[in-house]
Amino acid sequence: MHRCDSLVSRSLAAVAALALLCVLSVTASAADDTPVWFEGRVLWIAGTTLMVATDDDQSINVDLTHVPLDEYQGLRGNDYIVVVGTIPTGRNRIVATSIGPLEP
Repeated sequence: MHRCDSLVSRSLAAVAALALLCVLSVTASAADDTPVWFEGRVLWIAGTTLMVATDDDQSINVDLTHVPLDEYQGLRGNDYIVVVGTIPTGRNRIVATSIGPLEP
């Protein structure tokens, strides 16, 4: 009987550890990206990379790989835009999810 109790205890501990690992991995992946939005002026665009200047002359590198092409294909230098996206942990750029014109 003691052997059966030990086996059940180990099985329950394994299930509890697996459940905790699943919860922690979901929580970590949700916390990896910080949502942001900002306004700025297009400096240049090349392929899926956009460089935007803010009003205080900060240059921001924007990754466009998650933005539909029709949202940025007509952008030109000096266009004023709004960028919505995330800042992935450990990266030095914004990963955009949406870009739109900034109305004056």
